Amino acid sequence: MNSSIRKLFYVTVALFAGLMGMLVYLQMVDAKDLADNPHNTRKVYEQMRIQRGLILASDKTVLAQNQKQDNLYYRTYPQGDFAAQLIGYSDPTYGQTGLEHSMNDYLTGTADEVELTNFVDTLLGREQRGADVKLTIDPKVQSTAAAELDKLGKRGSVVVLDVHTGAVLAMVSSPTFDLNNFQANWQQLNSDPDAPLLNRATQGLYTPGSSFKLITTAAALESGQFTPDSKFRDDKGSIEINGNVIHNWTDVPFGEHNFAEAFSESINTTFAQVGEQLGQSKLEEYQQKFGLYQKPPLELPPDEIAASGRYVNGQLASPGDSMDPVQVAWMAIGQENVQVTPLQMAMIAQAIGNGGKEMKPYAVDSVMDYNGTVIKQASPEMWKQPIRADTAATMTQMMIKVVNEGTGLGAKTAKVQIAGKTGTAEVGGNKGPNAWFVGFAPANNPQVAIAVVVEDADERGHDSSPIARDTLLAALGLPPGQ
Repeated sequence: MNSSIRKLFYVTVALFAGLMGMLVYLQMVDAKDLADNPHNTRKVYEQMRIQRGLILASDKTVLAQNQKQDNLYYRTYPQGDFAAQLIGYSDPTYGQTGLEHSMNDYLTGTADEVELTNFVDTLLGREQRGADVKLTIDPKVQSTAAAELDKLGKRGSVVVLDVHTGAVLAMVSSPTFDLNNFQANWQQLNSDPDAPLLNRATQGLYTPGSSFKLITTAAALESGQFTPDSKFRDDKGSIEINGNVIHNWTDVPFGEHNFAEAFSESINTTFAQVGEQLGQSKLEEYQQKFGLYQKPPLELPPDEIAASGRYVNGQLASPGDSMDPVQVAWMAIGQENVQVTPLQMAMIAQAIGNGGKEMKPYAVDSVMDYNGTVIKQASPEMWKQPIRADTAATMTQMMIKVVNEGTGLGAKTAKVQIAGKTGTAEVGGNKGPNAWFVGFAPANNPQVAIAVVVEDADERGHDSSPIARDTLLAALGLPPGQ
């Protein structure tokens, strides 16, 4: 064998060995990841021979069911665009998203808890059927939140949580889409600049503005350096820090005031000073205590959940990355590069309303086999305890003042006492601000927490408070309005 043939032989053997190694890796090591890939439409098609389980709302309203055609089961959605981004879709052409993807093993009966039942059915010649998934979503609360946001005709999101359990009572993302005809409108939906396929509640990253002052206030109170009665000098409407001027939202001077008044009136100059005194490490410590810089542990696919935190050049920064005093001051008032999801902000409100205990959010209440036997039941679980109970109680009183006397008057109602914090976040360009309301009710016995964000809001950011008010009232079984 001459040298040229020998070299060719060795190269061929090496290529063949590499090919075999890759096949082994794909079929054995990476097989599960490939099978679980939401874009793996072959798997979706194969599983269409199985009668997929139903997806139900908390009152057992059917949200996803099946239609049989030529021995295949196609998914239909009786409620159309109801919680579309959360529910997601299962389609032989476009794959799976949302809970249709993350709960797929239960819905197709391939999860360990369901396989035994399906094995018996196979032996008896019965058709295989998946398990039903019941959500925590309350149709009345979801519909109210969606309708209130729809009235404005603007992009945004509403998230409502049970204060004591973390259960998701509503998750609205606007604009939305109809799950029954998204295939026909696929190109339009994907090219739409308003991104209706995006779940703004869990993937939308927004500048929080003054709603972030909940974190700054928690850090300030627990540091021992500030109390609600801490006095601040004669405010002139602006303050200079390291040559950078920070203004109040209307340049209005507030004169002598205390910390509770600064929180109620959302005085930027005061919070810039508080942030400067606390420093970067303390602010970032409390961000992490509340769960920022991590993805909240919700049942959605990981790529449909974003971590809140400080973003630089589109990437989540690491706590401790270099910041100058001006950046720290801007962070303390919720600007700079801080980006948060509505889910994360609702979780912060939930933690304050729950005495400082932040619960794991969950949207799946239970999984039942086709006989109605519960095979998996959600169990509320604390995720973090970012603040002490006494801090939460103090912050509750400060949040009541926001609604009764301060920037949150739009959420005030005689029907129940609401505690909250507003935020008006500048986003640049020719767009209006992001308008936030984050809070809970009843303030004296918290039951439901909420985060509302409205994009391109009116100049003073008042759009979100009435939405929060009427959605909280619906969650408490009360009529809307003041």
